[in-house]
Amino acid sequence: VEGGSRPGRGVSRGYSEGEIARNNDGTARRHYGGLTRSVEVHALPDGAPAVWRAYVGPVGAALDSAWVAPAAVDVQVVFASNYSGDASLEVSFDGGPAATRAVTAVNGVAALDNLAVPNPTLWSFSEPNLHVVSIAAPGGGGVAERFGLRKFGVEDGRITLNGEKVKLVGWNHHTQFPVTAASPTDDQLDADVQLLLAGGANYVRGAHYPHDPRFLDRLDENGFAFWSETLGPGVSLANAQDWDDFMPTQLIQLQEMLDNALNHASILTWGWFNEGPSDEAGACPAYAACANYTATRDPTRFGTWADDNDLQGLCYAHASLISFNDYPGWYNHQPNATAGLLWNGMAEAAAAGTTASGAAATVGKPFVISETGAGGIFEWATNETDAMWTLEYQTEVIATDVDVALSNDLFSGITLWHFFDFKVDNCGATWPCNNGPGQENNTYCVWDHEPPTTFDELAAVGPPNCTYIEVNNRPGGENHKGSVDFWRRTKPVFGVVAEKYKAANGRVRGE
Repeated sequence: VEGGSRPGRGVSRGYSEGEIARNNDGTARRHYGGLTRSVEVHALPDGAPAVWRAYVGPVGAALDSAWVAPAAVDVQVVFASNYSGDASLEVSFDGGPAATRAVTAVNGVAALDNLAVPNPTLWSFSEPNLHVVSIAAPGGGGVAERFGLRKFGVEDGRITLNGEKVKLVGWNHHTQFPVTAASPTDDQLDADVQLLLAGGANYVRGAHYPHDPRFLDRLDENGFAFWSETLGPGVSLANAQDWDDFMPTQLIQLQEMLDNALNHASILTWGWFNEGPSDEAGACPAYAACANYTATRDPTRFGTWADDNDLQGLCYAHASLISFNDYPGWYNHQPNATAGLLWNGMAEAAAAGTTASGAAATVGKPFVISETGAGGIFEWATNETDAMWTLEYQTEVIATDVDVALSNDLFSGITLWHFFDFKVDNCGATWPCNNGPGQENNTYCVWDHEPPTTFDELAAVGPPNCTYIEVNNRPGGENHKGSVDFWRRTKPVFGVVAEKYKAANGRVRGE
């Protein structure tokens, strides 16, 4: 059953206050209502236990050992019912012959430990090899789960992949596309991944909600690391202290995110609470609850959040990866020349343990820039000055940020904000706005033709251009920090960053 949405249209319903943690971020955007992704209906056999999911992980004893290519995996099998008792399962790898394994299920869960993987091959950025395990009960109802054999780790405060230090480079990525909005076609997803490859990226942050599994499939196949996070901008101290409603729902959201994405080889990081109240000690138990859940269920990946309190954050003891958001040269810390001092100072403070969280909270942990950037209006390509909003100024700011992250060994990576320009909210009279009329109101763009609403129209007339734009917080109702515009036309900064990214790990991507 295929579900879809159209820009500005959708099915909606009311939400209780407690559902906000799962359904609304409360700030920069509201999600489309109705079905925005494909829906599958599974007919299960009567009587016999049916396999619903299978989660693949490293053999438990190997979690803390030095990295070697694994020849076996542990698999947690989840049945479609709360079945307890003995079961016989047919297990095969990569389309090979099946072997029968006897298991004992308890409350719908059984363990298949130390399963040998025939001809195991490593997953890496340059060689993203994948395996498939198929598991079925005799009465039917089986699954095929794809996974990669790889290990993320830390050495000298740097992230490693399969025992080698890597520099993670890339962009933040929303789910927003021309014509299809939050329901992209396969071709649109393919095109974005190819553009990321052309930009030299090996790292994508999925802001600010769990992303379409089709997108994650493509990242697995093309050798990207991915940051997957729950819906969460706008989380307040009151939310973080609401253990009757908000926090139980947030933990359910974390569980659902891991349920749906645990086997994706690309996922490096589980995240939550983008730009949340980490500078409030009273919020730290909420951060700890999220960290404890993810670390207990999946000790193979990092747990973190993108923090805009930077050195004043109090909760970093609960992160295994330190991740800061800041925008030197754009929102603050003018002029742009100070960006190096700012970012280097932050990385040095985290490494030395001099943040407000204390030494034990950050020392030895890897550090990344989770957001930074500057706006550039696509049509402002020929300005005589490098004033703010020009493409020249955008390139200057972002190039400085990238140079800092690539030249300093204290940085494990950087994800620029944002990959493409995207539409922001327009509160107007349609739903309550707490801080004014909404970001799109009081902006103005005169189009040379109306934005196309179908693929045929887009092919016939092409993307629109602003002949005049009112410059304010969100000119034309868009966030213009993309390295490409909404229509995926590249800006000068894209080529500059691509050249730097391609050289970051001593090899070329996207060519």
